[in-house]
Amino acid sequence: PPPPRPVSAGTRSERLERVAAAAAAAPLPVAMLRRCVPNDNSCLFYAMAYLCEGAEASHEVQRRLRSVVADAVLADPDPDARAVFLGMPVRDYAAWILDQHHWGGENEVVVLAEHLKVEVAVVSCETLSAMVYGRGPTASRGRVYLLYTGQHYDPLVAAADPCCPPAEETRVQPLGDDPSLEAAALGIARRHLEDARRKAAQRRVKRIKCGGCGLLLDSSQAFQDHCMDESVQHGDDFAFDCSEVEVVFEDGDALPEGTLDLTDEARVCTFYNSPSYGFSNSYPAAVRLGDLSYPTGEHAWQSLRFEGGDADLAARVRSAETLDAAHALAHAEGADRQRPDWEEVKYEVLKTILRAKFQQHPSLRQELLATRD
Repeated sequence: PPPPRPVSAGTRSERLERVAAAAAAAPLPVAMLRRCVPNDNSCLFYAMAYLCEGAEASHEVQRRLRSVVADAVLADPDPDARAVFLGMPVRDYAAWILDQHHWGGENEVVVLAEHLKVEVAVVSCETLSAMVYGRGPTASRGRVYLLYTGQHYDPLVAAADPCCPPAEETRVQPLGDDPSLEAAALGIARRHLEDARRKAAQRRVKRIKCGGCGLLLDSSQAFQDHCMDESVQHGDDFAFDCSEVEVVFEDGDALPEGTLDLTDEARVCTFYNSPSYGFSNSYPAAVRLGDLSYPTGEHAWQSLRFEGGDADLAARVRSAETLDAAHALAHAEGADRQRPDWEEVKYEVLKTILRAKFQQHPSLRQELLATRD
């Protein structure tokens, strides 16, 4: 699990406001840059691999470094003492950390610092301070810096300017404390807080954007009326196409009457689109539609694109062992093979998948009902 979070009162927006207001408004030195890794439960492992190995985020990277942590714990000559530190027996912990749905945190930083022979400075956006792990003779390579937002880790690198390409950055810094690097890292943490405070005050709504003229409309009916309006000039190649976009209203902007604010937690339930969240299509809950069973809702969504267009491809996508394999098949081979009416029926297909998923899995249905949305 990630490092413990300080307890504070008030809403998330109020907490961000207080912390950001308390941060010094010093200019950000051009000494460190934030590189971004995928925002999922393996971000710590991705960040450490990027800094210490130059490796890009991948399933193999997180699996390998999780195994390093599990093996180190199992090899501890004093498993009882280690269990106290971990909060569970070492064998239980080893199985737990190998599960890609579980976060890495302080325990894993300690092990990876020793394995990779580095000091690890974790720069916290919550406390605006840096905690260094791995000091000692084993840290022969240098020090790396991680930004911790309270929910996510990103790697920090030294660079000569803000546009520095990855090939010219410095990922492992000299050993020991460097006030200029720490100041730059804390500056990045302050900037994150300012961005988070601004985003917390924003409100977001859905709009339909006309593909012909770019006009934003409130609903599909409004788009249809717009297309039929003879006073609107569209080009000869206009194919009545549109796209759904998200419009951001800054703090103080008035929302049009009847608009649903997507940041209103009382009316909108949000979740990460990853396999660890039950509402996600990637969640490992099998969905049965008619005589066919799909490993996940996402398998069904990708496969049903080709029903009536390419039955063989639909079957191969349905039986793909992983989501990555299903996506690879759908995108590599399915560009011109999807069913001809897909654009007209895809939202009804998605509704069918979701209804089946929550009807067939009572625990997920109860979780959904608990949102009251």
